[in-house]
Amino acid sequence: METSSEGQERALAEEFAARREAATEAARARRLLGLLVCSRGGGTLDRYANIAYLTGFYTPFPYIPDQEPHWAGRAHAFLLLPAYGDPLLVVDVPFEATAQSGEVEIVVAQDTVAAVSEGLRSRDMEMGAVGMAGSDTMPWSVVRRLTHELPEMSFDPADDILDDLRAVKSPREIDLLRRASEIGSRALDAMMEAAQPGATHAEVFLAGQTVLIPARAIMQNAFIVSGRGGANPKVVRNAFPTFGAAEPLQEGDWFQAGISGVRDGYLFDLARSTPVGAPSQPQVDAFEAAFASVDAGIAAIRPGATAAGVAEAGLGAMRARGYDLGGAFAGMGHGIGLGWGAPWLIPGDETVLAPGMVLCVERGVKRDGFSGDFEETVLVTEAGVELLTSAQIRRW
Repeated sequence: METSSEGQERALAEEFAARREAATEAARARRLLGLLVCSRGGGTLDRYANIAYLTGFYTPFPYIPDQEPHWAGRAHAFLLLPAYGDPLLVVDVPFEATAQSGEVEIVVAQDTVAAVSEGLRSRDMEMGAVGMAGSDTMPWSVVRRLTHELPEMSFDPADDILDDLRAVKSPREIDLLRRASEIGSRALDAMMEAAQPGATHAEVFLAGQTVLIPARAIMQNAFIVSGRGGANPKVVRNAFPTFGAAEPLQEGDWFQAGISGVRDGYLFDLARSTPVGAPSQPQVDAFEAAFASVDAGIAAIRPGATAAGVAEAGLGAMRARGYDLGGAFAGMGHGIGLGWGAPWLIPGDETVLAPGMVLCVERGVKRDGFSGDFEETVLVTEAGVELLTSAQIRRW
């Protein structure tokens, strides 16, 4: 008799196998020989999504420059999905047992490029067009070597195949995103509470880490900014690390933090603003403008709406209050899952929203030295939306 644990493992393996088959079917439809999928790991939390989506694998080994013939392509993993034939996962560390790969053959090699080259030959993918998914993570040194060793093979762009598949989440992925958003919300609550006069950005950041680390979650980004508006405006921030500004918070400052991180591979992403000490009306106006913009965007989300429609609703609400774009991101948001991706909530993106999509809706605003930042994560449902983030909204 199959145990509950065995049943869960079987269901998980079947889900990964179905994803690989869907990607392979898309390659066949384009008359490609198959797909070469690449992801990066090495302790970073950026661009590992495709291999994790198709196999569950992540390589923890850091990037080191190629030293052929000893090693090449470290910190990367490669999945070959032939149009007709068996998949091959090439990894650089003996962690292959962590992959939910089912019947996929796994090769561990320090020279991963050599193993990929041999795999392409063995699966009859060396003479024709192969789709490349993960082109932004594929090192030029790997492309150059593969095209040199396999001169009759060419690469076609195929990032959109994985982007499209990953846009709508499975019930299991939704549960993981719901859990990640809950943990991220508690971390941001702790940070906002710590943003008191005399505290440094680093001390505020530490408050979030004390929540995340026991929960086995990792902070990926913490965009921490404080300042003061009015006749003598100032902005306090630091780039590397983003929590490294030395000047402590002062009574009358505004403070904002946008954080993102990972729990079990799936991201949380949210932002809040707060006064430091007693609030002033111009501070509150900026905070409320950011909130109103995001709220208007969320109100426009429903199955059949477009990404552009959500962006236009949110940006329109911002402009109606007399604010310009703030922050480092010009859109109103994006899809979220194993990374950031489609659909992008920007004017002109006519992607139709569907149940199972998980979206981050965000807006930063600025005026007269005052700044507001706000971001929520929502699930598109048959009825509209479900809010996944739960951090306190107003502290004024």
